[in-house]
Amino acid sequence: MRGRAARRVYRALLLLFPRPFREERGRELERVFDDMCAEWETREGGLGPAFWARTAWDTAGAAAGEWTSLAAGAARSVTTQRVGEEMSIFVGDVLYALRQFVRQPLYAATIVLLMMVGIAGNAAVFRIYNGLFLRPLPFESAERLVDMDETAPRWDLEWVGIAYPDFIEWRRSNRTLEGMAVYTTGGANFAAAGAAERVDLVQATHDLDDVLGMAPSLGRFFTEAEDQPDGPRVALLSNGFWTETFARSPDAIGRTLTLDGEPHEIVGVLPPAARFVDEADLWVPLREAADGDTGWYLNGIGRLGAGVTIEQAAADLLAVHQGMLPGREVNSITSPVLHSLRDRYLGDVRLGSGFLLAAVGIVLLIACANIAGLMFARSMARESEIAVRRALGAQRMRIVRQLLTESTLLALVGGGLGATLGIWGSGALTGTIAERFPPWVTFDLDLRFLAFTLAVTGAAAVLFGLTPALQASRREGGLPSSSRATASASRRRGMSLLVTTEVALALVLLVVGGLSALDVWRLGRVDPGFRVDDVAAYRLQLPEARYPDRDAGLAFIDEHLRRLRSLPEVESATVASALPLSGHWGWFFEAENAPPRGEGEADPVVLTRFVTPGYFETMDVALLAGRAFDEFDGREEGSMVVIVDEAFVRSHLAHAADPVGARIRTGSDDPWYTVIGLARDVRHYGLDEDPRPGVYQPMRQSPYVRSMQVAVRASGGAAAALASTRAATAEQDAEVPLHNVSSMTEILDRSLWTRRATSWLIATFSGVALLLATAGLYGVISYSVGERTREISIRMAVGARHAQVGRQVVRDGMTLVGVGVVLGLVLSLAAARLVSGILVGVSATDPAVYAAVTGLLVVVAGMANYFPARRAASLDPIRALRSE
Repeated sequence: MRGRAARRVYRALLLLFPRPFREERGRELERVFDDMCAEWETREGGLGPAFWARTAWDTAGAAAGEWTSLAAGAARSVTTQRVGEEMSIFVGDVLYALRQFVRQPLYAATIVLLMMVGIAGNAAVFRIYNGLFLRPLPFESAERLVDMDETAPRWDLEWVGIAYPDFIEWRRSNRTLEGMAVYTTGGANFAAAGAAERVDLVQATHDLDDVLGMAPSLGRFFTEAEDQPDGPRVALLSNGFWTETFARSPDAIGRTLTLDGEPHEIVGVLPPAARFVDEADLWVPLREAADGDTGWYLNGIGRLGAGVTIEQAAADLLAVHQGMLPGREVNSITSPVLHSLRDRYLGDVRLGSGFLLAAVGIVLLIACANIAGLMFARSMARESEIAVRRALGAQRMRIVRQLLTESTLLALVGGGLGATLGIWGSGALTGTIAERFPPWVTFDLDLRFLAFTLAVTGAAAVLFGLTPALQASRREGGLPSSSRATASASRRRGMSLLVTTEVALALVLLVVGGLSALDVWRLGRVDPGFRVDDVAAYRLQLPEARYPDRDAGLAFIDEHLRRLRSLPEVESATVASALPLSGHWGWFFEAENAPPRGEGEADPVVLTRFVTPGYFETMDVALLAGRAFDEFDGREEGSMVVIVDEAFVRSHLAHAADPVGARIRTGSDDPWYTVIGLARDVRHYGLDEDPRPGVYQPMRQSPYVRSMQVAVRASGGAAAALASTRAATAEQDAEVPLHNVSSMTEILDRSLWTRRATSWLIATFSGVALLLATAGLYGVISYSVGERTREISIRMAVGARHAQVGRQVVRDGMTLVGVGVVLGLVLSLAAARLVSGILVGVSATDPAVYAAVTGLLVVVAGMANYFPARRAASLDPIRALRSE
């Protein structure tokens, strides 16, 4: 094939290219084709199939590239044009919305204020909830970390701690945990610069770092050899202690510090993440004997194996635990329990924080309902504007978009102000509550907080803006009639529904807040069984190196009390192993001639307190029978005595005609104790906890006297005696510092702080909800009166009396309130059943609370109805009709 025939074939191939390309470059390509044909004929002698196959392939590939470039260019052009159009429309909508706000500043400011109130509460509470339950822990695969403990229902104890022999066997024989470690917290006296200060300790097994996936930032962790009773004494510094005491010097490694009179070599510095175990200054090895049995006192942390659930690991540990029964009978009473770290330490506050989230959510809903009502009313005033736009051809969705732009702008402004207010308020709140939670709970701001705030703001904008926008855009073309006497029925029903919902939600919050407030009020008036006024309390820890035995410890106690009682401001003083609301040490007792306990009957652990003479006077614990301890009790074996409380009598001495004179003991091989007194029950574990069986023993009967609490009753108040008390202690032994210094009033207040804070917050949000609901009701009734001005004027013109008109308006408003109250009571009963888990001193269906808050709501709602009704009743019908 040669000449013209070949060119005709090539021109057919060029049809594969886009037409603009052919017109621009077709002739040039034909010339190139002619040159290529001449070259090919010279080299090959003719144009064969190979030539045409290659030409067709190259042409088709080049054509495909041109079509792709053409399509991409067209897409870019269309996209750029579309984006430009959309941006122009958006900017126009924003500018139009801003002009509307300038014309109606009070309307815009009201919506911003309502939005700010709703978002502020949600932002503040979510920041707390996020820190408690959502923020991840700073450890590798933290979701696999579990808290380990033991429980003993027969001892009436939910948590007893882990016994070291149990831990050893769990670690050796379990098949579901990659690792486990135990630790306990305490303190030591740290001697520095000629004075002593108290430092906090974590005593841990050598494998705690591996379980947590945590490496020291400097030096090393404990070794197994150091975690033995006779191992070398070593310590790791916390990051804070390293900074404060050693100015972050690397030379701290290898130096020696003295704790409780014993030298410890510093082998490492802990990373900042270590504070998520405990806010301690130092970590030291546990040094527990593998065959020792010092009781149940250890905390445990385990790391689940890959793919293992908590339930599977718990079942595995239970099998190991019960497998120890032949040699450890107590394991038939105790059993291991596993929980996530959050559930173990924060389970008690999860319900309360959830209710706070629900409360602020309700406040936001009520605020959105109020805003929607305002927008409904505003849309009525803009009917003419919207009707003109529809008559000129504006599509319904275009109008909806414009109205949603307005609501979104207001929501963003209100949300920004609310988030700022929420951050400020939550910052003040978290600063006071941080120390009341485990150290791994932090309340820093993060992306989760920002995402939540934006999501709530956006949802609120749609919630309060969409329905009014759709309602306002529904009217077809044509100007509205200015003679209409009332708003459309659908719009009035919508506004009435909003008010009814507001009233119902407000009542739910008021009921929950009332129950919570009454609960805290009643708990605050529960008699603890002791008097906290004017009593200061502190702890002392005697170093073993200086006080090696009981006699040395008892001598210190005697001298310390002598010095305290010689101070002029001190009325009385006492030393105890555990003061009320602070600490627990318990044992088991059996009473002489008591009937045997039934199978499965609980044998509760008895709270055991060792006290010095003067304890009952200082703490003002009433003796109901018998006598208090004197200086001679407990000195000899024949003078072993106890004082029991009322709960102990109920659980152990119900068979005795008179508890005074009865005898009890801790075991069949132990000596008998004679009951010399009956003390009033003391709520040792908190006002919201029932008294447990307890006994008091003289301090001289205590097997351990190096750790103690001191209570001082001072004539000038708790603070008056602290300065002289510190001086007296320093004169006695400068290496024994006071720590955990507080007043008993502060200790009691701290025990109720969580309940009081939750109750206060719910009550605050309830009050805000009531105000918002009242404002919404007032606005709707006022709006209704304004819309019905013509109707009311005509009725009055034909003979209706002013009082009749007023009663009609009040009746219409209170009908909405009545429907809202009925709905709210139904919802409140459901909410009360949920909140019953955190109520102690009040029933979830307490009729007094329901009656009181319902009455309050009705009275406030009645006032909101009264003023619009009064305005309606005072209308001048002639003047009103003329204005129409």
